Amino acid sequence: MSVWLGSTGMVVRQAHAAGSLAPLAASLLHDLGPLLASPEIRLPADKARLTRGGGRCPTHGVLLTFEPWSPGAHQCPVCQIAWTGDEHYRWWIMNYQLWLAERAVHGAALAVTTQNADCRRLAEAILMAAADAYLQYPNKDNVLGPTRPFFSTYLESIWSLQLAVALDLLETSGPVGALGGVVRERVLEPSLELIAEYDEGPSNRQVWNNAALIALGSLLGRESVVGRALEGRSGLLSHLRGGLLADGSWYEGENYHQFAHRGLWYGVTMAERLGVAVPDELRDRFEEAFALPFVTALPDFTFPARRDSQYGVSLRQWRFAESCELGLVRRSDPRLRGALAELYRDDVPVRDTERDRSTAEAERNAAPARLTRASLGWKSLLFALPELPPVATPSAAQGSIHLAHQGLAIFRRQAGRVYAGLDYGTPGGGHGHPDRLNLWLVAGPARWLHDVGTGSYVERTLFWYRSTLAHNAPLANGLSQPYGSGTLRAWDEQGSAGWVEAEFELVPGRARVVRRVVVMEDYLIDEVTWSSADPITFDLPMHVDPDDGPGSEFQRADPMGAPGSGFEFLRDVERSPGATFDAFTSTLDGEQLRVWLHSDAPYDWYRAVAPGPPGAEAARFLFTRSHGRGGRMRSVWAWGRSVGSVRFTQSTIALGLGSADVHAHRVIQQEWHVRKTVDGRSDEVVLGGRVSTREQAAAQVASTEGPPMHILTAGRPFAMELGERHYRRSEMPWQQAGAPEATLRVAAGRDAVDIDVHVRKADPVFAPARPDNPLDNEEPDINSDGVQVYLYLPDSHAHGSWIIVPEPEGGVRCTTREAGGDVPPLAADWRLTPDGFRVRCNVPRGARGLGVDRHFMLNVVINEISRDRERRRGQLVATGAHDEWVYLRGDREDPGRMLAFEIVDG
Repeated sequence: MSVWLGSTGMVVRQAHAAGSLAPLAASLLHDLGPLLASPEIRLPADKARLTRGGGRCPTHGVLLTFEPWSPGAHQCPVCQIAWTGDEHYRWWIMNYQLWLAERAVHGAALAVTTQNADCRRLAEAILMAAADAYLQYPNKDNVLGPTRPFFSTYLESIWSLQLAVALDLLETSGPVGALGGVVRERVLEPSLELIAEYDEGPSNRQVWNNAALIALGSLLGRESVVGRALEGRSGLLSHLRGGLLADGSWYEGENYHQFAHRGLWYGVTMAERLGVAVPDELRDRFEEAFALPFVTALPDFTFPARRDSQYGVSLRQWRFAESCELGLVRRSDPRLRGALAELYRDDVPVRDTERDRSTAEAERNAAPARLTRASLGWKSLLFALPELPPVATPSAAQGSIHLAHQGLAIFRRQAGRVYAGLDYGTPGGGHGHPDRLNLWLVAGPARWLHDVGTGSYVERTLFWYRSTLAHNAPLANGLSQPYGSGTLRAWDEQGSAGWVEAEFELVPGRARVVRRVVVMEDYLIDEVTWSSADPITFDLPMHVDPDDGPGSEFQRADPMGAPGSGFEFLRDVERSPGATFDAFTSTLDGEQLRVWLHSDAPYDWYRAVAPGPPGAEAARFLFTRSHGRGGRMRSVWAWGRSVGSVRFTQSTIALGLGSADVHAHRVIQQEWHVRKTVDGRSDEVVLGGRVSTREQAAAQVASTEGPPMHILTAGRPFAMELGERHYRRSEMPWQQAGAPEATLRVAAGRDAVDIDVHVRKADPVFAPARPDNPLDNEEPDINSDGVQVYLYLPDSHAHGSWIIVPEPEGGVRCTTREAGGDVPPLAADWRLTPDGFRVRCNVPRGARGLGVDRHFMLNVVINEISRDRERRRGQLVATGAHDEWVYLRGDREDPGRMLAFEIVDG
């Protein structure tokens, strides 16, 4: 049975391809022209490779243009320089493999719908080339899961899914001879085995692993694999239930929403073909998700770059239009019809849509271009409606919206020209940022307050974009926010007036902040109130560059933020005392903004230069800093010139508009009241929507047992053996990796604690010192045989971590990775042994060390690599591996998983 089209469906699609969808079929055929004229299909002999520089312009940091026919030269879209070199070629391989697999689907879809024999031969040739090459690629040195042609499993899933779709379509439309058996044996079966062993849980990547497993498992008759991918713990239904929130948004944000939803489309489409019932609630959630990119779009029709999103991505791309079309197949949604009316406008400049260079579902974003139904892809050829229903007005997708489960409140004013919002809710998993209560304000082209997402995952600036300081969100004690969700307190929208109020714990159990945002037609009011049980430093960033003001006595300063919280990226830092009442103006993209601010607690203004949006120049911004146990800061942000004056009292904010018009704002019994006086006549708007007040009773904390305590006395060291159950693997399980083992001993003497690690492994490999890591932004010494030590002192909350790599010439390279509080120093040495090597660490006791009769907590991780690899092969972990994988861990360890020790003298 075909998982895509039956014989009846094939006949129907042939009629559409010869009728209303004929322009689409013709344009897809045109895209295949160069391949149809190519004498043979060849896959690269090398495996794709991820490096820091590969595929990016060394000067501008932007992605190089992918050209399928140019493996050796790769042009920068900014400077037009064609860059060469192996690192760029190996990045090109990733795109080429995906591009070619997608062309197999294009050929098969055209063979089915137009009965084009040349397209059929092309699809068959690509499938045979993949079968000849696949097993030649080594499954090693991967970044994120096992794979042969790529460096991450999800890329192989997308690739093999395309090949499976192509084979399924070809077999639906006619015999393929021995090809089907060859592709199954050489590609689908071994690829399925790799993908099936790597479960990424709720990640968007697992969506694609599931889609591939359903397709491959169906073609191979592996019912158990298909069942797991559909209904297992991390299967399709689980993602529809937990990954897609009840408001139809994917929990990781808009960028990953679109990526994950395309994968869910494959899964749902195949599940329905296989007769698997998708519960009504989950189906409704999936169908609601088609509209999400359009209901949250910014005024320039890009989606907001929240969390790890790419910046400035236009919705005027063929893949977004195709998503609309596929959504309308399932239900007639006026928001999708309105989005298509916007996408199919004929006054948009004609540009290359880049569809002919699309890389399957790992899509690279293109510039906005004029679109028609002929711009769509193969999915539309097989599934789109033959005729579109009557379009709706574009504004159907452009009203204010509150995504309560995502925790995103968006207000639109001036017919959608102004966009204000508060991002308060779910943190967004591994792709989330510590930016709860992030404020947005966009007026026309001017992005006054917004989010710039994330650039490259392998660039150092990743740590800036993932800091609270890079957002318009509060932080305490110079630290990025802790991981957690904000809580909604109120929401109401009445067209020309609306508000949202939410809170977040900046210091869990000790300090919290409440943010109220009131949005009117020409201005918004922002009120931030913070309170703490202990004195704290409270920072409020505002990513806007003023023309004049605020502050009057700026001097060079050090903001004294915590390492790793973004402050290390600041330059040209200046400080000025703040005034109780202050104001500034700013001009951007021809728009003017005026801001008035009042604080009832002393504060300072800071201004600094930091990385701007990915690919753009550095930008100056402001933040305020206060000290103490609490305070309230209120500000008015006005676009245009309607607001002439602002006056703050303890309970009221009064604004003068025009010659005699006044808006007076105040809170009365937990509601926000706006009294408007216009031409002598008064009217009052009351904003309610109050969520029940959070009880302030003491939290009931369930008692949990901590780790067992190990007692250290003189002459009685702690010892443990590390083996298979402690091994975090990459591609090879413990046995195939040479069965590395180690003995860990911890002993307490009068003057120091000794940590002795004896690693039993044939042929240890110690990497030379490198100034940086050419592969990614992790510490280079993780890709070596060596030891990582993690120390925590519960009494003083001091903590430290070190990476220790033996140097063959003598001595050790001991790199401090983290040092918080009064952490003691660590010294180390090493020696070779007949069966491996031994590292001994020494932590002093006494006043400058651990102290006397102190508790301490420890974890030890042993990295191991082989000579034929450039990335580490695995790790032995003292606290156990728990069937974990080594990918993406860097040198980060869970602070909650440590061995506990108590030193007892005498």
